[in-house]
Amino acid sequence: MAFWFPHSDSSDSNKFGLLASPQACVGPAGYEFIMGGVAQAAAIEAAEIVADKALLWSTIQFVNAGLLNQSIEIEVELLGGGRSISQVLVTLTAGGKVLQTMSAALGGRLGTERQFVSMPTVAAPEDCPIRTDLDHNNDQDLIAQFERRIAIESADDGLGAMWIRSNDALPITAGLLAITSDFMLGLHPESFRGTSLDNTFRVFSTRPTEWILCVTQMSGFRDGAAMGVTHQFTQDGQLLSVSSQTGLLPRSENRR
Repeated sequence: MAFWFPHSDSSDSNKFGLLASPQACVGPAGYEFIMGGVAQAAAIEAAEIVADKALLWSTIQFVNAGLLNQSIEIEVELLGGGRSISQVLVTLTAGGKVLQTMSAALGGRLGTERQFVSMPTVAAPEDCPIRTDLDHNNDQDLIAQFERRIAIESADDGLGAMWIRSNDALPITAGLLAITSDFMLGLHPESFRGTSLDNTFRVFSTRPTEWILCVTQMSGFRDGAAMGVTHQFTQDGQLLSVSSQTGLLPRSENRR
């Protein structure tokens, strides 16, 4: 079972729990915290179980950080919807403190599928340099769960693209894509080590692929904040997801 998958509460079918394991966390020794994308992935899994539908859209607000080995409670509230769509609110708490809140819509209707956005032409993963963070020395945390390779790095254009795959060959799910979409701030040198405030995440498909190409276009920086959009693709160019995020830029002394 994937490290972000929550366990159900036997007393309440709308409640779940998640342990902030080392694999779910990032950050320096002594202040490891659960990555926002992992919290969103866990919330998505819980919502899909309660609604019995696949995720269409979710937006999460990162209010506080859950810390390493902390027990996190997840509660799903069905707000409304109909035969095709369920609207839910998911709240993640620890020790009575709200960590994240996520709104989501799940389900859909049968219809024609059309993709308008195209994957950029990039080198194959094996021909791209491995992404390494020079000060990263933790072989158990979330960063260590993935292999990353840089396909495009154009800071002046605010454009970055990165191949990423799970070291455990995990299947493509909405939860996994939520995690990989949260690498957005790390794709630009000025936003690297920034703090995510939110993530709006839409699933287009969950087609199988070994590598995911994350293509991030920064929209701009203002008042110490970064804003950008990420499209994720299969190796053969099929769209997987669309996400947009706001993040605080790191203080200048912490930039790469």
